[in-house]
Amino acid sequence: IATDAAGRWATTVSHDKTARVWDVATGQLMRVLRQPQGEGSEGQLNAVAVSPDGETVAVGGQTGWKWDRQASIYLFERGSGRLQQRVEGLSSTIQGLGYSPDGRWLAAPLHNGELWLFDAPGGYARAGRDSDCKADSHSVQFGADSQHLLTSCFDGQLRVYSVAADGRLATPLRGRPGG
Repeated sequence: IATDAAGRWATTVSHDKTARVWDVATGQLMRVLRQPQGEGSEGQLNAVAVSPDGETVAVGGQTGWKWDRQASIYLFERGSGRLQQRVEGLSSTIQGLGYSPDGRWLAAPLHNGELWLFDAPGGYARAGRDSDCKADSHSVQFGADSQHLLTSCFDGQLRVYSVAADGRLATPLRGRPGG
C-alpha cells in the first residue's frame, strides 16, 4: 500500500495482478489499474509507490520477467488510469518501490538484492544502482531530505545510502537492528 504525501489517495497492489486507487477520505474505490499480464505469475504485483503529488502510480513485481527475463515498472496517471510509461530492463523482479519526498527519485529494491534508482523528472532514466545486498530486498524508504535512502535485506542488514545530486549511490553504511 502507498499514499501520496497529503494522504488523499491510497493505492494497493495484490497478487490478483491489479492495483486499486482509493479515496482515503471516503474509502471509495476510484479505479482499478491493470498493467500487461500473462499466464501464471506474469503481471503479479509486489510493489507500489505513489508520487508525492499523487499524480503518478508506479507498480512492479513479476512484470515482464517471463517475457524477456527483465522486469519492468509500469507508471500510471492516477486520475485517468492511463498507462504512461514502462520502465524496462531491470535485472530481477521488483520487490518494493518508493518515491523520495521531493518526487525526484523512484527507488526499486529487487529480488536479487540490487537497488535501482530512477530520475523521475528525467523520464525515469536509471540514475544509480547498487548490488551490496546479496539476498532478497523488499523495503525502501527515503529520509525527509530525499538525500538518504534506507533499505532492508534478507541478509539481516539495514543499508543507509547517500544519494548524490546525479543519483549515484554512495557505498552504504550497514548495520543490524539492535546490534
